[in-house]
Amino acid sequence: MKTDWVHKKLGELGYSYSGLSGKTIDDFGEGKPFIPYMNIFSNGEIDPDKLEYVRIADNEHQNKVEQGDWFFTTSSETPEEVGMTSVLVDNIGEAYLNSFCFGFRLYNKQEFDPKFASYLFRSEELRKKISLFAQGSTRYNLPKQQMFEKLFISYPASLSAQRHIAAILASADKVIAATQKTIAKYKQIKQGMMEELFNEQCTMNNVQWRKVKLGECLKQKPDYGINAPAVPYDNNLPTYLRITDITEDGYYSKKDIVSVSSLDVLKYVMEEGDLVFARTGASTGKTYLYNPQDGMLVFAGFLIRVRTDENKLLPEFFKYQTQTPQYKNWIAANSMRTGQPGINGNEYEEFSVPIPFKNDKPDLAEQRRIATILSGIDAKIAAEEKVLEKYEKVKKGLMERLLNEQ
Repeated sequence: MKTDWVHKKLGELGYSYSGLSGKTIDDFGEGKPFIPYMNIFSNGEIDPDKLEYVRIADNEHQNKVEQGDWFFTTSSETPEEVGMTSVLVDNIGEAYLNSFCFGFRLYNKQEFDPKFASYLFRSEELRKKISLFAQGSTRYNLPKQQMFEKLFISYPASLSAQRHIAAILASADKVIAATQKTIAKYKQIKQGMMEELFNEQCTMNNVQWRKVKLGECLKQKPDYGINAPAVPYDNNLPTYLRITDITEDGYYSKKDIVSVSSLDVLKYVMEEGDLVFARTGASTGKTYLYNPQDGMLVFAGFLIRVRTDENKLLPEFFKYQTQTPQYKNWIAANSMRTGQPGINGNEYEEFSVPIPFKNDKPDLAEQRRIATILSGIDAKIAAEEKVLEKYEKVKKGLMERLLNEQ
C-alpha cells in the first residue's frame, strides 16, 4: 500500500493520565463504569460488556476516559505482558480506568483511527519495544509514564489508509472468532457427553458402575520421572516431557520443545499406554496419555507414570476419567499442602476410578465405546485448532506487512 508514514514519539501525540483506585461494587446504580485491568488483556479493544462499577470521589471526575483513548497496563508477572494496550473504540459514556493502568489521550484524535491503533499496539514490533521498558525481577513494571512517552511509533499519515488496514485485519479476526466459537461448541458438546457417558447411575445394557482404587488397576507401582536438567533441543537427543509441555486438554504441546541428555534416559522413555500425572504445583493432576505420533518422549521428575492393567482399565478410557469434574474435585481436595499443592504416587493409587462392570467383570467393550465417542469429538476439536492456528499465522503475516512501512 503506497502511503506516507509518520514517525513520532508518543509524547508528541498526546499526554498520559493515571488510573484510579477504587473498590468495585455490585450495585450498578451506585457506581460508575470502571475499566478493569483484565479488559485491557482482551483483543486490543475495550469490551463494554466487561466493565465493572466503582464509586468515584468528586475530585476524581476529571479523570474520565474518552473515546479514542489508549490504555496501557503498568505491571505484570512477565515482561512480555507489561504495557499491554487496548483502545477505547466505542463510546461507553462516563467511565474510569483501573489504577494498574494508565491512559493516553491524543491532542488530535483525527490523527488516528481507533481500530487501527488497537492493531498497531498489538504488532510484534511495538510489543517488543514496549517489553524493553519492563523493570523488575519477579514482578515487572513500567517506568514513569513520562519515560514511556519517549517511545517512537510509525503509522500511515492517511486516515483512509489506516481504516483500510484495520478493515483487512478485522476480517481476519472475524474468521478467527468464528473458528474459536466452533471449538468452544465442540468442547461444550464433549462436556455434555462426558456427563452422560460417565453417569454412574446408568444401568443400560446390564452395565453396573463400581468404584475401584487406581492401585488395583495397575500393572506396577507408579514411577517418577528422570531428575535431569533440560538442554536445548537436539534432533539426536530424546525430547523432554515436562509439566509445562502438557496442555490443559491433556495433549503434548510442541511450542517450546527441549531435549534431555542423561545415561539413564532409557528407563524413562514413554511407551504406548503410559499415562503421566503432574505431581506438584498449580498443575497438579494434569494428565497426558502418550501418543506414539509425538515421538520419543522422556518424562521429567515432576511427573508420575502409571501403566494400567488393560484387562481392568483401558488407558484411553482412564484418560477421559481424569478430565471429569469428579476427578478434578478429588485433586482439589487431596492436593492441599502447607506449601505448594502436590499429590504423590501412593496418593494417586488411592483415587477411586468409576468403572463399568458387566457380569461381575470390568466391561472393556463399554470402556472402549466411551473412549471412542470422546476421542471422535477430540479429533474434531484438534482439526478446528489446526485451522485456527493457520488463520492466526495468516493474521500475523498480515500484521507484519501492513503495520510496517513499505
